[in-house]
Amino acid sequence: MAQIAPLSRLVFLVYAVAIGFVSLRPADGVALKPWDKLMHFAVYTVFALLAHRVVRTRRQYIVLALAIIAYSGLLEVGQSFMPGRVMSVYDLLANALGVWVGALMATMRRPGGSEPDR
Repeated sequence: MAQIAPLSRLVFLVYAVAIGFVSLRPADGVALKPWDKLMHFAVYTVFALLAHRVVRTRRQYIVLALAIIAYSGLLEVGQSFMPGRVMSVYDLLANALGVWVGALMATMRRPGGSEPDR
């Protein structure tokens, strides 16, 4: 079994905390539309790509990807309690789609049938 680099775990955890911090901050009045959903998608695509570096098996990766989506949902619920923020099902959908695309990218096979370096 391949070793998981401690730096990969650290980067993943720092990224998760940063997402939580940014998601649960009170709104500063800056409107992000129409880029809001694209930002959600991109942030969670990267999250899924980072997650692939901290697991050893496909099964663990699927569980972690689902946990990221659940985390995203909890953050959306938490936003409903923050001044100037609202919960959005569309944000959750953009997050989930980002995780799905990130997971596809992370697990794609290279031409010739070999998996990426992991």
